[in-house]
Amino acid sequence: MSRFGAKNFSKQRDNKRKPELPRQPVEGGLPVAAAALRPVKALPAELRVFRHTLNQEESGYPPGPNPDNPVWHGFKLDDFQVDAIRCLDAGQDCLVAAHTGNGKTLIADYLVDRAVREGRQVLYTAPIKALSNQKYRDYCRAYGEGSVGLLTGDHQINRLAPIIVMTTEIFRNMLIEKDVPGELSHVVFDEIHYLNDPERGAVWEECLILLPPQVRFLGLSATVPNIGEIAEWLSHVHDRKVPVVRYLHRHVPLGHFYYQKALGLGLARDMVQLWEDCFNPPADLAAQTSRDKRLPWQCGPEGIPPTSHRSLVACLASLKLLPTLYFLFSRKGCEQAAREWAGYTFLGPGERQAAAETLNRLEERWGSGLAATGVWAEMRDLLARGIGYHHAGLPPIVKQAVEDIFSSGLVRVLYTTETFAVGINYPVKTVCLDSNTKFDGTSFRVLTGTEYHQMAGRAGRRGMDEQGLVIVRADYQHFSPDRFPHWPERRPEPIRSRFTLAFNTVVNLAAHHSAGQVDKILSLNLKVWRESAAAFRARERLQQLDHTPALARCSLVGEDACPVNRRLIETQLRTINQRLRSWAQHKGKNSRVAKRRALALEKQAELTPRLKGLPTIRCDRKQRVACEKRVLVTGDYVQARRQATEQLARSDARIREVAAEYERMVNFLVQQQYLTAAGNLLPRGAVLSKLHVEELLVAEWVFEGLLQQVDEVELAALIGGVVYEEGRFEVHVLQAARHLGDWLNRARSVFFRLKDLVPEGLPQPHFRIEGCWYIKTMIETPDWRALLATVNMTEGDMIALARRAMDVLRQLARAVEDDEALHKKVKRAQDLVARPEVVAGL
Repeated sequence: MSRFGAKNFSKQRDNKRKPELPRQPVEGGLPVAAAALRPVKALPAELRVFRHTLNQEESGYPPGPNPDNPVWHGFKLDDFQVDAIRCLDAGQDCLVAAHTGNGKTLIADYLVDRAVREGRQVLYTAPIKALSNQKYRDYCRAYGEGSVGLLTGDHQINRLAPIIVMTTEIFRNMLIEKDVPGELSHVVFDEIHYLNDPERGAVWEECLILLPPQVRFLGLSATVPNIGEIAEWLSHVHDRKVPVVRYLHRHVPLGHFYYQKALGLGLARDMVQLWEDCFNPPADLAAQTSRDKRLPWQCGPEGIPPTSHRSLVACLASLKLLPTLYFLFSRKGCEQAAREWAGYTFLGPGERQAAAETLNRLEERWGSGLAATGVWAEMRDLLARGIGYHHAGLPPIVKQAVEDIFSSGLVRVLYTTETFAVGINYPVKTVCLDSNTKFDGTSFRVLTGTEYHQMAGRAGRRGMDEQGLVIVRADYQHFSPDRFPHWPERRPEPIRSRFTLAFNTVVNLAAHHSAGQVDKILSLNLKVWRESAAAFRARERLQQLDHTPALARCSLVGEDACPVNRRLIETQLRTINQRLRSWAQHKGKNSRVAKRRALALEKQAELTPRLKGLPTIRCDRKQRVACEKRVLVTGDYVQARRQATEQLARSDARIREVAAEYERMVNFLVQQQYLTAAGNLLPRGAVLSKLHVEELLVAEWVFEGLLQQVDEVELAALIGGVVYEEGRFEVHVLQAARHLGDWLNRARSVFFRLKDLVPEGLPQPHFRIEGCWYIKTMIETPDWRALLATVNMTEGDMIALARRAMDVLRQLARAVEDDEALHKKVKRAQDLVARPEVVAGL
């Protein structure tokens, strides 16, 4: 087994002392006899193996900063931070690509601080609400609540403040409606690599394309392979240079390991070898003897003993390698893992006292909001022992409490889903992953490089740790070698275009932009630009080839009519025909032969037409020799010409495709009386332009008179059906929803009529009657815990559904301001949804 070099991972004195062995060790994390709280310590055998394998090769440390670099807010700036700040001070945009934990956010904080001092406005956008909430709290502490605003789907706080933190979707809505404040000077795009997100990347792309020319942007990202290409694209979009500042080092180097409790820490090859040793029969007695020496147990029908999270965490606790973020890809898994430490604590007596005081302060700050939730009692007990869990199914106020106490250093083990890794500045000493695979909605797949490095980047605290640990629990369920990548070699994936069109986008483009501006915007998306840029480079290459006299050549080189190429095709066809004759003599059915025969017939059908009609050309020896020499010099000529032609065709097709889709959507909106033929807004279009979720369906309900006829509860319920997402299906909920009343039947009839009207290929309307039942039941059930029992939904999911409904109701209230009666009804519906449990916390 690899020993990864001689240098011990940690130089801390505590790690050099032999740890005290537990009197009652942890068997899989559960106490042998739980009479009182016991400190977590590992089993002696597991700890011995873990310590023995806790070695790794020397890691390169980053170069030190220039000693002349300035100090800002107590921090000595690194060179890359100085470079980025110089770009911003010079009035330029800037893209910063650096590993997590290196201090990218400090650059944004500098920009915000400068904007406040100069009396200008700056927007800070983030991909997830957790990050938006954290930045809002940070800036409130630094500048006071009066100077900071928060705009998300859940909250609209102080929208005229000089510092506004918002989700990217909100900023996109402002841009598309041309509702950007005139005093705005800069926009910060945190985690700008979310451009690559399949579902939400289009929002980022629209923001970057529609950014006003006077506004500068700062993009922050972990390392992205094609960040230079993104900067080149943005330079083209805004017709100005976009500098890139890269920092490829980590201030706290990482050690990447797998862990199996009997084997200890190792690399991917060690874990694969373990499987092969256990399940591949030895060739002879000597091989079996060698294998038995390597294996820490006798292989049997049970295979490799499973390794639990408790074994790994107990070793980390014994060697003082906490705190840790332990990533699982299941909400229930996070909760169950935390509960399995019943009877144990990760905190000493003094730390438990500090944790109790912190928890008391949190409860005083948020009053009854925490106590009203169904999970706080359990969470409080866990946090008091240095344990926690965090996922999207928790109530926001509980998530905020967990984040606050985690940031104080009193949580040693936090079991969490991967959303905790995005942007939130909570570094730890060790990051653990429960598995290399995750369920993506259809099947289990290996993590991408971006996903792994996003989580791994939280390991290693600058100024506290010499190195960080990233450990993946070896999971042998459904084993295959490709499920054990060597992660340091698996790089993040390049950013691709996710540009799409929505009806709201089309209405606002048609209403607020000229035809020429629309054409330009549609042609500026990343995919079209990338194909156009590639075609431009290919065209330049062709010009170089065509204008170099020494490269003059026969025009047939590379074509089928060339004797060399024709001879190759004829040889291939002869071989295929011989094989087909041979296979025809096989009697009976052989699936392998049948498959090969089908492929051969397919190739024959491809090659045969290429010979038809070709002229017979003969070249003498002198001509062939001269041609071969030219081919050596210009062998890429034909290939380059073909590539250029294909690139141009793809680019033109993509531009035509986007433009055609836009025209189809405009024509549909004209037919349905949302726009005039000249692109002006009609009353329907004016309402639709203010809606950003299922805008077509909600606008139709308004102009069908449905929303005017229903009461406040029914109106809120209808919006619940709009925002309820696909995925969950429960028969009893569906049955209950079908009996809500005639108002729902009328809403569904509009929905089905609209589905028939919207042409295939355009955004289709979405409506789930289960969402109506959930929101109506929530409004009509006063007792929160009784509600959760009735709907069989987690608190966090129920709150998230209600908050999404509130967001659309807020949009609707703005869209129907001219209809005073409907406007007031929508506001009353919004108040009904905004019960205390829903609005508690950020």
